Amino acid sequence: MNTTLSRKIQKVLEIKLDSKDLSNALEELSTFYTANSISARRNLRSEIEKRYLDINIEFLDQFNQLNDSINELIKDFEEIKTGCDDICNHLNSTNKVSSKLLTNANMLTENLKDIEEKEKLLNEFYKKFKLSQQEEYSLTNSTDIDSNFYRALDRLSEIQLECKKNLINNQYQKPTFEILEQINKHQETAYRRLYGWTKEIIKSTLQRENPTIESFKDNQQNSYNDRSDNIDSRQHEESLKQRKQSSMLPQALGSLQTRPLLLKHCLDEISEYRSKTISTGFITALSFGGPNGMPRPIEINAHDPQRYLGDMLAWIHQCLASEFELVSTILSKVTIKINDKINDQQQQQQNSDQQNSIEQDEELIDPILKVLNDSFECINRPLSIRVEQILQSKPGIIITYRMISLLDFYSRMAISILQQQIIANNRISNIFNLIKSNCLSVFFTQIKDHFDKLERSPTIPSHQDLLPTNEIKDSVNKLSDLLSTFNGSLIPIDEREKEYIPVFSSFIQKIINLTTFSATSSKLPLISMAVFMINSLSLIKGVLENYNFTKSNLELLSCQIEAHMDTLVEEQTSEILQQMGIGPKLSILQYSDNKTPLSQNIGMDRLSVVQSIRQFDNCLEQNFGSLAMPNCEKISDTALKVYSKKSVSNLISVAYSSLYKSILDPFNQYDEPNQIFQYKPDQIKTMLDI
Repeated sequence: MNTTLSRKIQKVLEIKLDSKDLSNALEELSTFYTANSISARRNLRSEIEKRYLDINIEFLDQFNQLNDSINELIKDFEEIKTGCDDICNHLNSTNKVSSKLLTNANMLTENLKDIEEKEKLLNEFYKKFKLSQQEEYSLTNSTDIDSNFYRALDRLSEIQLECKKNLINNQYQKPTFEILEQINKHQETAYRRLYGWTKEIIKSTLQRENPTIESFKDNQQNSYNDRSDNIDSRQHEESLKQRKQSSMLPQALGSLQTRPLLLKHCLDEISEYRSKTISTGFITALSFGGPNGMPRPIEINAHDPQRYLGDMLAWIHQCLASEFELVSTILSKVTIKINDKINDQQQQQQNSDQQNSIEQDEELIDPILKVLNDSFECINRPLSIRVEQILQSKPGIIITYRMISLLDFYSRMAISILQQQIIANNRISNIFNLIKSNCLSVFFTQIKDHFDKLERSPTIPSHQDLLPTNEIKDSVNKLSDLLSTFNGSLIPIDEREKEYIPVFSSFIQKIINLTTFSATSSKLPLISMAVFMINSLSLIKGVLENYNFTKSNLELLSCQIEAHMDTLVEEQTSEILQQMGIGPKLSILQYSDNKTPLSQNIGMDRLSVVQSIRQFDNCLEQNFGSLAMPNCEKISDTALKVYSKKSVSNLISVAYSSLYKSILDPFNQYDEPNQIFQYKPDQIKTMLDI
């Protein structure tokens, strides 16, 4: 085979038909090689070379266009560079010319900054340490106290504070002292002027019985538009001026806080005027009543102690509520507390130091409370005198305690109105508590006299029913009324037991003592005395069980009732056993010698025992399930009655069982002991309904 042909064939065989390049070549070839003819196959090579040449020529044309664009870009760049060089040269020449001008401008700028800084410091100094002409005029030459005065007064305080800062930092000592001295003079003058103006406003507004609270508030914007055509313009302007001055009273008192002595004098003035008004109003309400006689005078009900005292306390309570609202409005801007024991020497020292140095906190008191305390001191004497007159008329125990409850109620109401946690400082409440203490003393005296009188001539209980006597029932009814009154009071639930014990324990003990004294004086049998005591103590306990705060007395009564129940049960059991015939046998059994057989004791022979057991059986059969217990039947409390009967039955069953065991014991030497008893102990329990 021809070597050349063989090589070509080998080359063709080595071609990979799945090659990507072969696929792409064949795909491109299919675009122009459409007919598979001999001519086409012969011209294929030349056709491919021709297409390759066309592609190169096209690429060369596009590259020439790119080269032309780059040449144009280079030309433009050269032009820009030439322009930039011209500009730089121009700037360099300009910079050389204006460098001196810029240096001068910088120097002037620095000088301007220094001047502005000095001007700023000077303005700040004036702002911190100097009053404006308008502020000085408001403090000294103004004819009236207005909002500008208070702003100027606050400005003085600010300057004073800045001076103190300078002194602390050791800056500008001499000028600061001079400024501070001048400011202090302005301040003292302003406060003296404000103090005098405040006293005049207090005098002109608080002497009225019912000053309008709204006039002391700041919401007076619309008050200047309410002119009526029927009112003279001069009177209208005077009224508006007075209302405006009244509305500024709270602010005036608030500004006087830095001068506690002056503020205290103003508070004393307020207390004095309000005290006169309250005293006059109280006496008028007592003697003359309201306008046109309505409401009616309080003293018209002097014959009814409870209503009389209630009306007086209600008037004081209503007056206290309105006075609290008035004083709270007037002192709404006073935030410090006042030393109630402050003196002039202390205050002079405080003014010199410009500080309020109070050593003991317990001397501090709320200004509102101080004014109300001083204002209502005037009601102490007339109220105390009238309560004393009521007590001298010797009202009953119930009325006296209701008066005590009324005083306690309004005392707590006073505390709640004043919103004061420290009760010791609440003088209004203390007045009520002092009168309450006097009433309590009379109350305890009345209790003592009442029971002493009853014990001097005690009533003997009835032998038929052994129920509490009328005196005991009356005393228990009084106790019920007292507890009902106490339960309706304002005493908090967690404090009621503590308040209850000192007042009522002695009363309850007196009733118990009276019951015991009546029982012992009656010379009743022991069992009857026990029934009487149980009925009486149960009556007391029934009253106490209705309340949660009587636990201590309930425990005492339960113990005493239990003790008397034991006595009753033992005596009733002994009595029934005697009636049923085995009582004597049980006594012999109880005291017999354990070393001697029971049958050898006198009265315990077989015949005697048989007779007693037969008598017991006969009685039990006749009263099957319901033994007669006359003393237990007299117990008024059903639960105690049932319990006592059951206890008696249990004791009878136990006694029979002990006798049964003893007779059956061989040591006691009874002949045919089983024939002695007709019933066994379990059968006896059934017959007794246990």
